[in-house]
Parts: sequence; C-alpha cells; structure tokens
Amino acid sequence: MKRWIASMVIAVLSLSAAAQTVKTGKKNGKFGTMDIVESAVECTDCFDWELIGMCFWLKCKIFSCSVETSMRVRHYIPDLVVSSYTYQSEWEDTKDWNHNPSGAIGQSESIQDQATALDFKSVDVISHPALPIYNSLGGEEYFCESMLDIPMMPYFLSSHDPSWNEPGIEQLYPQSILGLPRFKTGTGSWLSGLLEGSWAPLYPRCGWGAHPYDPINAAVAAHRATEIVTRNAQPHIYLPLTGDCDNRCWKPGPVNVNEGGDNRFQMLVPWVEDSTRILNGPATWANGKNITRESYMWTLWRRYSCCEKKGQAFLFKIDFKS
Repeated sequence: MKRWIASMVIAVLSLSAAAQTVKTGKKNGKFGTMDIVESAVECTDCFDWELIGMCFWLKCKIFSCSVETSMRVRHYIPDLVVSSYTYQSEWEDTKDWNHNPSGAIGQSESIQDQATALDFKSVDVISHPALPIYNSLGGEEYFCESMLDIPMMPYFLSSHDPSWNEPGIEQLYPQSILGLPRFKTGTGSWLSGLLEGSWAPLYPRCGWGAHPYDPINAAVAAHRATEIVTRNAQPHIYLPLTGDCDNRCWKPGPVNVNEGGDNRFQMLVPWVEDSTRILNGPATWANGKNITRESYMWTLWRRYSCCEKKGQAFLFKIDFKS
C-alpha cells in the first residue's frame, strides 16, 4: 500500500514538473486546506531533490558479513504552514484556533490611532496538511521522511503565549539590547543597509513590529515564530518540533535569520509563489503584497537528507557535494 501511494505521488510530481508552473497569483477569498496541499505538491522547484552521496552499511548473516551501499539524497519537505495576520488567518479550517484573549489587537489599533509606527501580528505555526503525502515516500530509497507525523498539528498559537504580546525576559537578552541580528536588505553590504534601512531586529521575538510596510512586519513575525518552534527551551508557550524520520536521516537545523540552507519559505497569501526564499531583502519586496485584510501565509520547507537502511549497522557516508 505504501509503495502504491508513493508511486501515485511520484506521478503527480512528474506531471507537475512537466507543466513547469504553479498556479501563481492572488488568491481570492479564504485559503482552504486543499489549496495548501495543491500549492505544495505543484511546487517542484520547492522540493529540490538532489543526489549528494553514498552510505555504507554492515550487513551480517549467520556465517558472513558484507558491506552494502545506498544512495544519500536530500530534498525539502513542507513541514509547516505559518500564518501572520492582524485580525484573522486566511486558512479557513484553522481560523478559529488562535483567539486574542490578551487584547493585543485592541492595543495595536489604539497605538495605530495615535499615529505611531507600532503594529501587532498574531501568528499560527501549524504542521502542513500535505505531510502524509510526503511521508508516504519516506520509506523508499530515493526519498526522506519528515520528522513530523501528524498533519495540522498546532505548534505555536500566539494568543496562548503571553510573551508574544509582552516579551518580558527576551527584552533583557543582549541581542535585544544591541538590536542584533537584523534582517538583511539588498546585497547585505553596509552601504545597502544604510541606504535601504533594515526590516527589523530579530529580538525580542514578539508580535510587535515598527516597519512602515505591513507585509514586512508580517514576515518578521512569521520568521520569529519559526525560530521559536525549531528550538527547545525557549521562553514561550509552544510545542518544539521533535520526532524521528525513517532510514538513516539527517534532520534540518533550526531556522536562522538570513540563512536559507535548511529552511526556506514559499509565500501562499496574498500571492501563491512557485519558489522558496529566505525572509529578507529590500523594502521593495513588499510591493504588490499589501492587502486590506492584513493577513499573510507561508509554507516553511525544510531540507532533509537520508539514505535507505541496507544493513544492521551504519558505517559511514561519502558526500559528492556539500
């Protein structure tokens, strides 16, 4: 059964690759669960499968042992859906999960009425509904499995985390005091940063932002939330990403600002994009992304590498590329 599901998924991915397109453009109305699944399965550029090396295994029988090999591959898996919004998530099936008992939205509206630059974003981080499709491939030789098993599991709902509204202890971090690290703009050079400004400092990791462009405040909040859930023992209320993946698996590292090796974002709302990127860049990134609902959504694709188990003991690996 698992191989049948895997073959069906491979067929879908092959058809998508032949089409060379994703249904990009603005999404009118709410985003449904099947819209999110479709946006992931059709984004073959997001998957980015690579053969990177070989694994060596010791396989023993009663009277003899041999060394077996398997291919080491890596690719991205859509682990999380991240919604960042002022009033309500665009994901229709989860829009009621994150309420606002702390009154932060009211505070944000009051502050905006006072003509200040502060803006508040609520964030949901929920496991991707397409996980069963990708995990069905995980036992095959050429594909990895996610460390997450359950689709649509909430890992972070900002309304349940008082520190998202009042950062408290994170305001005392040296990073908060120094305003570092910051989201890079332009080429990342000191001159481009001086001319174009910065999106925001990463710390304190809360829902408040001061950038004049709403999409950038939303992106900063989304990135902060994913930094939290991909780490253990953070001063927030959340479920850390934990779990194991099949075969011999190397899990992705945590989300880091300005780094996109293991973690990349595909925008879903207001535009369905057909590629992934890290969340930074010049202020012009926000052009065309403003919407009156002030609600945005991304898929977080995370890179796994693995090789199929061919013996009782893993010996070593050889990589063709880093």
